[in-house]
This record gives sequence, structure tokens and C-alpha cells, in this order.
Amino acid sequence: MAKERSAISKNMSKKKVSGTHVSGLSTSKSGGPKRKEAPVKFGKLSRQQKQDFEDYGELVPTDFEMNEDDTTKRRRVISEADLDREADEAKRRAEGQFDSEESGSESEEDDWKKPSAYSMLIGSLKKNSKQKDFYKKIKREQEGIEEADASEEEAAEGQEFDDEELEGEEELEGDEDLEEDEDLEEDDESDDEDIEEAEPIDKDAADPLEEDDEEEEIVYVGSDEEEEIPDDLFESRFADQLPASFDEKISVIEQKKWISQVFHDEVLKEVTALTTTVDKNIQNMPKIENLEDIKVKQRIANCWPVANKDIIKKGKGTFTPLQNNLFNQMNNYRDMVFCNRELGNAKAIRNAYALHALNHITKTRDRVLKNNAKLSKAQKEGTDAGEMRDQGFTRPKVLIILPFRNTVVDVVDTLIKLSATDQQENKTRFYEQFNLREDEAVDTSKPADYLQNFQGNIDDHFRLGIKFAKKSMKIYSDFYNADIIIASPLGLRTLIGTEGDKKRDFDFLSSIELVILDQANHFLMQNWEHIEHIFQHLNLIPTDGHGCDISRIKSWYLDGKAKYLRQTLVFADFLTPEFNALFNKHLKNVTGKLKIKQTYEEGSIMDVIPQVQQCFTRIDAPSLKAINDTRYKYFIEKTLPTLRKSAIMQSHTLIFIPSYFDFVRVRNYFEDNRYSYEPCSEYASGSSITRSRAQFFHGRSNFLLYTERLHFFRRYNIRGTFHVVFYGLPEDPLYYTEIVNFLGLKFDEASAAEEATFSCTALFSKYDFLKLERVVGTERAKKMCTAQKNVFMFA
Repeated sequence: MAKERSAISKNMSKKKVSGTHVSGLSTSKSGGPKRKEAPVKFGKLSRQQKQDFEDYGELVPTDFEMNEDDTTKRRRVISEADLDREADEAKRRAEGQFDSEESGSESEEDDWKKPSAYSMLIGSLKKNSKQKDFYKKIKREQEGIEEADASEEEAAEGQEFDDEELEGEEELEGDEDLEEDEDLEEDDESDDEDIEEAEPIDKDAADPLEEDDEEEEIVYVGSDEEEEIPDDLFESRFADQLPASFDEKISVIEQKKWISQVFHDEVLKEVTALTTTVDKNIQNMPKIENLEDIKVKQRIANCWPVANKDIIKKGKGTFTPLQNNLFNQMNNYRDMVFCNRELGNAKAIRNAYALHALNHITKTRDRVLKNNAKLSKAQKEGTDAGEMRDQGFTRPKVLIILPFRNTVVDVVDTLIKLSATDQQENKTRFYEQFNLREDEAVDTSKPADYLQNFQGNIDDHFRLGIKFAKKSMKIYSDFYNADIIIASPLGLRTLIGTEGDKKRDFDFLSSIELVILDQANHFLMQNWEHIEHIFQHLNLIPTDGHGCDISRIKSWYLDGKAKYLRQTLVFADFLTPEFNALFNKHLKNVTGKLKIKQTYEEGSIMDVIPQVQQCFTRIDAPSLKAINDTRYKYFIEKTLPTLRKSAIMQSHTLIFIPSYFDFVRVRNYFEDNRYSYEPCSEYASGSSITRSRAQFFHGRSNFLLYTERLHFFRRYNIRGTFHVVFYGLPEDPLYYTEIVNFLGLKFDEASAAEEATFSCTALFSKYDFLKLERVVGTERAKKMCTAQKNVFMFA
């Protein structure tokens, strides 16, 4: 067979090739008479036959058709003796013979010459690889043919491309995927040749999900020709090929040229929307009657009434008004900083984001399973399923950051109800480790918000991976096999580590597409730097492959653009400068972002019970950087001397200090100047705090230094307080009311005259506007920050 092919190859060099026919003579081994064969029309050759002729100098594996009517196929045979003679002759005649024929398609054909071993190899790759258009492009570049001329050449030859081939040519950008695709064979139904079966697919690498978890009625973007693009933002947003406007939006984000819209919503309150393009629908939040209409997976939608029954009474609709408006924005994949969370709506918000997170996970999972099925089918049929980029570097797609273990129990319970799984692995172990133990009962005399936040296990060091299958849910899954990661800031920080640590890992954050921060104001009382550290390590290129299939990673992951498609949801009780910084620095969603807060009409000052005059003093600082030094200087030079002038005011004075760093600074000053004081901070032991409170109560110490974080975790009632000095306003407006109300906690038969000596002094600056408006109201805060006078009195 090899000699026969070689003979045919030599003989083809003598054939005339034109747009009308291919002719030649052959001789037998015995040197018998030559037989002239009927002409073959070149224009009737298939594209594959032309390609074979170009690569091998012969038609392999099919023969020439003699003409349209004659179906008889013959193989030409040439003697070995003629090969050397014809080789030299063919070499001389190659150029002239091809160019001497009639004009037409013949002028657009390349000159034929005997292929070398390298050419044979390249021809084989060009034939078998689905990147053959790339080889053709390289050849044109080597020959100096422009793309426009090449297109004309193909048109002249009568080549017709099907839709799949055109799509593959448009997506081709380089040879980075060439080595992966060399072993795959193209499915060309126009040819009659047999196709070898492709190499088996590594299921562990290509399918991180279970094989038996396939879902019916799934339609995806960029799959088969007959499938239509669904009207689902998830499919278009997380597709491999994104529109050209994607890079334009990134440019707008990096240049901080956001388009701002400010509007009032009856449910959400004051909304500030930033988008990359004009979005007229951002205020459109229609009532959701059916979850399936907004592309929520059917099996999740069926479980929603049960999971949300404590919030929605029977017959009252699908969502509460707040859930309806929030989910409209979530489902459109916009970033959101919602700062109107409170006791009454905390559970409703939690259910809404759990529904969104599980819906996102299910859609991602179903897309991968659908493509796995296509690849498996193509492997069995020996065809090429095409390129399928549907994954990230790692499996986890949702990160939920919570402050305490008690909140995790509520979130996992909701996920169990929504997932409709028959089995939950490690469920008993989870409840044992995350539920409250009997010896840790909370004091029921505490305020309502304290009971909600601290009722249960309040350990703040945890991390948990959850993996979903069709009928099961695995808690305590390894992070790289998990779909959702639930963790505290401290739990993640200890795992991520810092630069220089021997053991650190953050690759599991490389493919996060949804980040949720619930009870975000609590993170301020823990350590906000942990949050900053986590966001700095989101969506980075991983340091290890972790068994991923590189051929299925989406292009925008490889390009490092995942952070522009990541959705971040922050839910807090109030807005702070830290949330503003997070909003401006780390939220870069191309779909846009929302900051939602409210206007305070009265403020928490209206809830103060004692009839005491409250004095607010504004401190003017040249810059935000200098405010801490300016405040400290004003306190020791103005406020303390005023307190020491009066023996009455000097005794039983509580100094409230929000920051621990300021606490240390003031404590050191008191220590150096031998003030009579007692320190109470979050780092003090329980016995030390008890002793300090007793000393202050009996008047043995004149001053008590009290931090905001201690009040957050303990909620003490400090009896024996006659005077309150706010070194700075608290973040939570409730704390201002509770601290001032210490003045009404009488420890003996205090007379009306003693009550008249109570006083309250608060220091603030224009940089404390957000804190101030929650205490005195938004309109008063604006006037107090801009007025010419610095002292403001409230009674």
C-alpha cells in the first residue's frame, strides 16, 4: 500500500490540474501499453478531497470520481522504475504546468509539489485537529496572502462552511489551545471516511460533579445549533464569550466614570445606583408572582413557600415587599450594599440571599452536567462536541461571610429546605458544633438586638464547605469540592495567612462569583482588616492547578477579569466609612452597584430617658488624617480641664471611647498624670471588669474608661454614672441612647438635686457625619457640620 501511494504521488506530479479536469497516464509494472483515463472535473471535488490533494498529492482515502455519470472507481498504478525519472521531470514542470492552463479557479490554486515528512505531519494535524483553520491562517501569513484575498480564494474554490465551522473560526485567537486539541477529530459529515474514536475523557478532571446528577429541560448558550439562547441573565453573563462592550465597561470602571442615579424607593428607601451605561430599568422592580418567570430553577421554586413560611403568611404572595425589591436587584446580578437591616427584616433578607445563592449554584452545576453529557455522547459516537468552557479554576462559586456560628445554623437550615435533598451528610456533627450548649445560655434581660445576635453559639472562628448533589447535600466538604463556603472573617484569615507564611491557601477563592456579607456591622466590632484581606485575595490566578481541566476554564477567568463579574451583597444595620470604602474600592461589577440607606428624621437622641442637657462640640480638623491627633489634643486640653474644675463633675464620670487605639492613648495619659480611673475594655478579664465597675460605683475611682466593643459584646449597665463624655460618637445609634440612659440608673435614694447635676458631652467632627445623623437626625447633622458655631445643645 505504501508503494502504491508513493507511485500515485509521483504520478500526480505529471497530471494537468485545471478548473475543468485532471488527466494523466499510467503504466503497468510489465511495461504494457498505457491507458488514458477519463478526465476528472476539479470543480466537482469536495473540500475534503481538495485538502487531501494539497496535503498528500493524492486523494486519500477516497478516489477521484471519473465523471458525474460513471461511478466506476479505479486506482492508478505506476512502476517503481518510472519514479526517479518522473520526479525530476515533475520538479521542472511543477510551476509552469500549473500556471499554463486556463484561467479561473486554476489561478487560485497553490502549486503542487511532493510533500516532505514534515508536511505530511502538518497535513495530518490539519486534517485531524479542530484547529485546522488556524493552520490555514498561518500558511497564508507565510505566503503573504491577506485575509481578504484568502476569503476570495475560498469563495472562488466554491468552499462552503457550515455554522459550527464559522463559529470556531471566529473564536480562534491563537495557538494556546493547540496542543490540547491535536488529539481530537473533526466531525465532517460530508466525507465518507471513517473517524477514529477520540481518547477517553478524564471524568475526574472534566466533571467535578456527580455523573448521575443530570437535569432534564436544560438549555444553554453556545451549545448545539438547534438550541436557542434562553432569556436568562445568568447564561449571557457567565458565558465564555462576552460581548465587546465588556472591555469597554471595564475601562469605565477603572477610570471611575460611573453613571450615577439617585432615587427614592418606598421599600428600599434612599438608593444610589452606579452603572457603566445608562440603565433605565434599574428602578424597575416589578412584583414577582412566580419564581419560574424570573428563571429560578423549578425544584428550588417549589421549596420556597416552605422555606419562607415564617415570613410569608399563607395566601399573602411569594415575597414580602422588601424581599421582592431585593431579589429583583439580586437576580439582575448587581452589587448591593444594603444598610437598612434591622430586627424585623433580618430573617427575610437571609432567606432571599439563600434563595439567590442556591439558584446560582444549581444553574452552574446543571450547565456543567449538561456539557459533560454532550462530551460523553460525542466520545461514544466518535465525534467532536466542540469547545465547552463552563468552569472556573476551582469549584466553589459562593462565599458567605458571617460573624458567629449561630447565624450559620439559620443559613444552613434554609439551604436544606430550599435544596429539597433527601440526605444531608454530617448533619448531626454540624448541629453539635454550631448549636448552643446548655451551659451557655444568654441573659434574657439584655436588649432585643443583643438577644438576636448573641442567642446561641457566638464562636467567631469557623469555616465550612457545603457540596450539593441532586438528592444529597454534604456538609463539611473539602473546600475544593464544595459549592458554597461559609466562614467567619477570622476563620478565613487564618487559612489565607499572610505573605511569608509557610502554610497558606487562598486558591479556593479564585473562582468565587457571589460574595455575601451578612450582619456586616458586626465585622467592625471584630476586625475589619480581615474583610479587607479577604477581598484582596478574591479572584486571583491560583498557584496550583488543583486538578482542573484547563480546556474548560472560561476565557475571562484566564484573563484575570473574574472580579468584574463577581457579585457582592453586603447587609448591614447602618452605613459606615468602611462600607463606603469597600463599595468604592472592591465592588467593580460591570452590571452596576447599589448603595441603599435611609434618611433619619429624628435620630436616637429622641429615645433618651433622663432629663439631661446634652452638649455636642464640633472639632475642626484640617484633614481626615489629622482628626485623631486633633481630637486627642482637644480632649486633654479642653475637655479634661473643664471636668477637673468641678469636684462634682469630676466624680462618677464615664468616658466612652469607640476605638481601642484611642482607649490606649487616653489610658496612658491618665496613668502618666495619676488620674483616679478604672479601665474597661474588651481585652480585660471578667474579674477585672467586675472590680473596675465596683470601684466606680462606690466612687473610689473618679473616671471609668469604657470602649464600644466591650459594650457590644457585654451590654453592661454601668451604675453610678453621673456624667457621660463621648470621646467619639458610637457607630450604633442605640449605644448612644443606652450610654446616656446610664444616668437614670440610680443606686440609692438620689434626690432631684443630684439628678440636676447630670451632664452629657459629645465630641464630633464633620468626618463623623454618618454617626451624627443617626443620633440627631440627617437634617440637624447637616447643619451642625456646616454651621459657624461649634457647640450645640440638646435638652
